Amino acid sequence: MKRRWLLIGLLLIEAMIMFWIVPKANADEIEMPITLVIGTLLALMISLAVLIKWNQDNRKAVIPVFVICVTTYLQILYCSVFYKWGASVCMALPIFQLILGYAIFRYSNDIVSLFIGCSNLMFSAIWANQYQGFLWFNNKSSDLETIAVASLCAVIGAVIVFTVSAIMIMKFKHQNA
Repeated sequence: MKRRWLLIGLLLIEAMIMFWIVPKANADEIEMPITLVIGTLLALMISLAVLIKWNQDNRKAVIPVFVICVTTYLQILYCSVFYKWGASVCMALPIFQLILGYAIFRYSNDIVSLFIGCSNLMFSAIWANQYQGFLWFNNKSSDLETIAVASLCAVIGAVIVFTVSAIMIMKFKHQNA
């Protein structure tokens, strides 16, 4: 039980760091896409390294969890394609997050794999909302309200993912948990 609370606390700290790292909607047009690509690739490489290290005895268990980790970043693609719909795009993200959260829960073979999946879901949720706000800010409306709405959507998305992740971590049953 102590380990589970430690993972939930670690996820909360991770969310705070991600809010600080991810550029806001009024970021530079060159900085945002570069930071998005580098940040996403770095998160996926670290996730893959931890999954491989943790599952050395069962390498086949890494593939489904890593595929789901990659799939979580489809939220960013969705927000990029449909950013013209405004904040309504952000309102559909909880559906993605619940479906992806269930997939992470279903295919995780241990608590660390579950945590890695939840971390990627959190990172992609924050990025998706901020990137949608960035595209809206640069192509539609360059006002302070856009920055505030994008940040608020990112906070709401992170709270949803954090809550779902905390429930999944507490409910996870496995012999290594």
